Amino acid sequence: MVRLRDLARSLFKVGLFGFGGGIGMLALLRAECVKKKRFITDDDLCTAVAMGQMLPGPFIPNYCEYIGYHLFGLKGAVVAAIALLLPSLLLMIVLSWFYLTYYTLPGIEQIFKGISVVMTSIILWASYDMAKVLIKDIRGILIFIFAFMLFLLKFDPILTVLICGGLKVALDNSHIIKGCLFAVPLFVFNGGKAITLSAIFLKIGAVIFGGGYGAIPFIKNEVTTLRPWLTAKEFLDGVSLGQMTPGPVAITATFVGFKVMGIPGALIATVCIFLPSFLMLMVLVRIYRKVCNNKYVISFFDGIKSAVVAILLSTGIFFITLNWSNIIYGIFGSIVLLVLLFLRIEPIFLIVVGALFGLLIG
Repeated sequence: MVRLRDLARSLFKVGLFGFGGGIGMLALLRAECVKKKRFITDDDLCTAVAMGQMLPGPFIPNYCEYIGYHLFGLKGAVVAAIALLLPSLLLMIVLSWFYLTYYTLPGIEQIFKGISVVMTSIILWASYDMAKVLIKDIRGILIFIFAFMLFLLKFDPILTVLICGGLKVALDNSHIIKGCLFAVPLFVFNGGKAITLSAIFLKIGAVIFGGGYGAIPFIKNEVTTLRPWLTAKEFLDGVSLGQMTPGPVAITATFVGFKVMGIPGALIATVCIFLPSFLMLMVLVRIYRKVCNNKYVISFFDGIKSAVVAILLSTGIFFITLNWSNIIYGIFGSIVLLVLLFLRIEPIFLIVVGALFGLLIG
């Protein structure tokens, strides 16, 4: 029997080691909650992906909130969101203070390089493993190939997922179609700034589709162009921290909030950017549960399964060119991939090995 604290512990682990952006975290989420703990099935995970892709805001928190709601209702969704985001929130606050105090982060880039190599292997392994489970017939294969080509052509991921769902409906019903403490203050509170900060990130969280990366230009416009809260360099460095740390890229909001109002600002910005999609997900799940047995809905989500595999594989191939171009890293990444394919070793352990490898080579 699944216990809420076990789910929270697993999602905390995903949040702590979830490097590599949304796709990397998706691969880790599957490894932890489907393969290792068996909290959910691959079908449940694909439903979470479909729901999350339809909503604004960062995708991974949406997926985890759906899983929490699916297992434990509203309480589970809240706990899932907190467990996933808490590690990256705390780490980003520490790194933000360190950066804004000393303007340097020694060793971080080398560690992240090693982790990126391992995340590439994990994504490739996850795409292969999911394909064996989710793609069951020729229709699934055709949709996978179609989605894979669209992703390689850099077609919009959200539209691709929705199109693949619709395509599976059409294929399944073709007969119908034919018929520092002092240097950087940690606790600053300004009522006016708090309200403005809340409004900015609530707005961004409610209207920005395309995952965490889609929010970046809008955050920049709000805090560097419209308001002199951050310089362009500080903002770019904050985005870099968001990519280096575990968790969704939108955790950059924590950096902005910390710069503006210390720890209170970091908490306000973080909660507000993720809150709108959380509330929308609660509504969407209720609607889905009323129509989930409809044959067209079933076909739609079956089509999405092939698209999810294509997302993972196309991203893994892109990461090969990005992270394995150096021959030493390429050899290391290939070894990690073989280990994942043939040995039962927890991916999170390999991420730690990757961090140590990157630091050693760097």
